[in-house]
Amino acid sequence: MEMNVSKSLVRKELAKRWKDQAVELALLGRWDEAVQMNARVLELFPEDIGARNRLGKAYTELGQLEEAVAAYEESLKRQPSNPIARKNLADLYAMLKKDPQTLASMLDGQEEEEEDDDVEEDEEIDLEADDGD
Repeated sequence: MEMNVSKSLVRKELAKRWKDQAVELALLGRWDEAVQMNARVLELFPEDIGARNRLGKAYTELGQLEEAVAAYEESLKRQPSNPIARKNLADLYAMLKKDPQTLASMLDGQEEEEEDDDVEEDEEIDLEADDGD
């Protein structure tokens, strides 16, 4: 008896395994491998906000701050209200001494006051946060 498994289902299962591995690698501090695993997820699902956030975190831990900024900026382009990306991007801009107006302009008309409230709420990245998958 042959099983008929859809390509989409296989891709989703593979992405789930890669996400789980990416989280595990991050928890073990194996940041290079976490970057690779999150990049794999994004190859299959470029809209995956959680993978972009995890990628930003991994790059930050590796000291690759410009790459981290790029990951979080892309996350915000896709989901402007993303509190993890907003908070971490603000922190990176401060470290890199980038103009905070750049971040404000990325948020598509959202008030800076609202931005400051959201940024302060999330002190650390939750690697296992529900990212809307």
